[in-house]
Amino acid sequence: MCSSMCSQLLRVLVPFLVVLAGSAAGAGPIITEIIDAAGDGEGSTLNFPIGIAVDHSGNVYLSGNQSDNAFEITPDGAITEIIDAAGDGRGNTLNVPLGIAVDASGHVYVTGFSSENAFKTKPGGKIKEIIDSSGDGKGSLLLEPVGIAMDAWGNVYVPGFSSLNAFKITPSGEITEIIDASGDGAGNILENPQAIAVGASGNVYVTGVNSDNVFEITPDGAITEIIDASGDGEGSILDLPLGVAVDAGGNVYVTGRASNNAFKITPDGEVTEIIDASGDGGGHSFLGARGIAVDVSANVYVTGDISDNAFKITPAGVITEIIDASGDGGGNTLNFPLGIAVDARGDVYLVGALSDNAFRLAFSIFSDDFESGDTSAWSTTVP
Repeated sequence: MCSSMCSQLLRVLVPFLVVLAGSAAGAGPIITEIIDAAGDGEGSTLNFPIGIAVDHSGNVYLSGNQSDNAFEITPDGAITEIIDAAGDGRGNTLNVPLGIAVDASGHVYVTGFSSENAFKTKPGGKIKEIIDSSGDGKGSLLLEPVGIAMDAWGNVYVPGFSSLNAFKITPSGEITEIIDASGDGAGNILENPQAIAVGASGNVYVTGVNSDNVFEITPDGAITEIIDASGDGEGSILDLPLGVAVDAGGNVYVTGRASNNAFKITPDGEVTEIIDASGDGGGHSFLGARGIAVDVSANVYVTGDISDNAFKITPAGVITEIIDASGDGGGNTLNFPLGIAVDARGDVYLVGALSDNAFRLAFSIFSDDFESGDTSAWSTTVP
């Protein structure tokens, strides 16, 4: 049963985005549980996993929100705890980790919601705190960070849920506040930012959970609200946006948890609802919209934390449920899915927060469309 802290976080947690590849027509994935509550099996347990990411070699990383740790799972199934509550071991602790991401060099980044910081872990095991509650050190604080993302140049981006802002951290350690509560400065405010994503051009996208909107921040600092509570303006509203993703063409995708839907926003501002509470329209509903991601073919993937499932949405609008509460169908169930990620081969990974586990959905046995070195088909954010 969730603790009071867990219950508090059910509204706060960010969805993780995932990018997922297609399978052969009509073929479903092979689903395997890759980690459970036992964690590494050597005493480091996994409790309430939220964030998940995967690197170009197929190593999977996930955060344990209530176990105050993060794990690496190799393609052959070896599980290693890469950070725990001790944080960097020098007094900077990790408490209630949420967001997790990995770069092309294998550095893993994790946010601590209650410790109000973020860490960088290196493949050799060295851990460094890259930001703390002092934020930029100039008066702009970082309070209760949730999501985390990075760009192709090694810059890391972290939103502060309670400080109503977001920061950019350069590889050299320079910290800059890129947006605050004033939002675009034209009356469209930012309230409780949570999910964050970065496009190929360096544009940053951040959701305002309680302002019911999404902002775009360009590299030169221009800020634009690209969607608000009115959603598509035709009756499909946006309520509690938790997940955000962006594709190679600059199209942005966002989930509305309380509105049980997801939208696509084109670069020219056209807004379209791509899935609603009816899910696939065939009896599989979509409730509690969380994680969202998009692959190189513009297929979109979303998780429903109340309906305990995930869907694929093709560019043509075909919607398919790809996993449900039965999990792997062999007794390992999926309960409250949050984070989702995809590797370069198109295999999908997602966590079950209340089932204390994670699954691999293997689509790659049906398709060889992905090159082993292609990482353009995935990105991560926080639950």
